[in-house]
Amino acid sequence: MPVTMDWDNQERTIIRVTFEGKWDISDIHRMINKGVSMVETVHHKVDGIFDFTHSIFSPKNLLSTVDRIESTHSPNDRMVIIVNANIYIRSIIKVARVLAPKTFAHLHFVTSIEAAYDIIARYEQQMTV
Repeated sequence: MPVTMDWDNQERTIIRVTFEGKWDISDIHRMINKGVSMVETVHHKVDGIFDFTHSIFSPKNLLSTVDRIESTHSPNDRMVIIVNANIYIRSIIKVARVLAPKTFAHLHFVTSIEAAYDIIARYEQQMTV
């Protein structure tokens, strides 16, 4: 599958989505459905790491999914961390941030999975101070 999505830790506080090779809008819709189901199983905040490191294709009609993404936003959704997105994906997500302010309120772009975890750790540390 070109888009995979799983819990990334035992505490179920991080969902990792990995984009590999070619993917399309139907993959995004499956990701939305699975993400909603996953977040509904917990009663705490969840961060999403979206890894585009091995993505080689981005559909042109990606913005068509923004309304659905925003309408399924959960109060338990917290940060959206984008890893290694190309310039097209970065541009689309910046536009999506305006169209879906709840979903992308806490958006970060990074160049490695480690940097994504650093952002989560720093945020968690700030929350305990």
